[in-house]
Amino acid sequence: MKFNPILESFEEYKPSNTNINEGFIDLSKNENPFDLSLDLKKIFFQKITETNINRYPELTADNIRQKIATFLNSYFSRYNIDLDMNNIVVGNGSDEMISYLVKIFSGNEVIVCPPTFEMYEFYSLLNGFSVKKIPLNTNYEIKDIDKAVDDQTGMIFICSPNNPTGNLQPQKEIVKALNTGTPVIVDEAYADFSKTSMIQYLKDYPNLIILKTFSKAFGLAGIRAGILIANEEIVKQIMKIKSPYSFNVLTEKMVETIIENYNLILEKIDYIIEERNKLSKELGRVALKSDANFILLDFDKIEGITAKAVYNYFLENKILLRKYSGTLENKIRVTIGTKEENQKFLTLFKELISNYDKQIKSYEH
Repeated sequence: MKFNPILESFEEYKPSNTNINEGFIDLSKNENPFDLSLDLKKIFFQKITETNINRYPELTADNIRQKIATFLNSYFSRYNIDLDMNNIVVGNGSDEMISYLVKIFSGNEVIVCPPTFEMYEFYSLLNGFSVKKIPLNTNYEIKDIDKAVDDQTGMIFICSPNNPTGNLQPQKEIVKALNTGTPVIVDEAYADFSKTSMIQYLKDYPNLIILKTFSKAFGLAGIRAGILIANEEIVKQIMKIKSPYSFNVLTEKMVETIIENYNLILEKIDYIIEERNKLSKELGRVALKSDANFILLDFDKIEGITAKAVYNYFLENKILLRKYSGTLENKIRVTIGTKEENQKFLTLFKELISNYDKQIKSYEH
């Protein structure tokens, strides 16, 4: 048997699956630190008791797609948008949406802007596209990517706020890319932590596709619910290839629960933003500016200390962070946790920095 050679490099893209033992604090996966309240879970459980689990969900999930469209119209009322279910696709996380997008557009290449979310490149290569990499500038921002577009370009992926750097991408640069007419996918998985969105540009740019998720700000990482927002023609093309019944009834009822009670979720979002800003200030120059629920730490800014040593130091102290290789080898990403988790991280960080010349070498290996 012969397998797709792209799969040989799958481990390069696959998230870390480090086991978390009892007593560990996991600040590595950009998860919301708060589980849903018991009251919200009770509402969800009541919905489940009224649902026939033995029956398939709606073939194309029309009911929840319309509810999400109505929710988004309200959530982004300041932009005066008017979405309906024909602008929405739902699936098992935004990763599933990416896997569909690389199937519906013609062209031979996609543009990605590293360092960014690895799955854009992975799914593109898996589906036969070549990948043109236009690196972010020294501020980790896109710049003039419209000039890289040619007749071979099938689509452009932009993550804003960007994972793993945390910063918003300049809207004027995204608009320049949109003006090329090439499909532009803006991944807004973390945009709720920046209080911004490109969603108001949908009516002017039929080539704009926005990805969102309930995994981050809305705390449903364990449920896996992603959204694609686009014009009706793009949605229609995706629905032609989308697996039937792919949005299960349990996920549907949980999403219903969240969007019917999202004011409770907004309180947690504001809490995380406040904690992020406090932590960034305390970390000082090592912390890159973040508009997300995580901060990228740059240890090139501290002479004599390495990200590898810092990672191992925190691991020994039962805090798991996100390490990188390649161009980000001396960077570490830390997810914003609860006040208590953030304080423990910060206390250990300050102890390490103040004494690194005495103790850091033992963590280099």
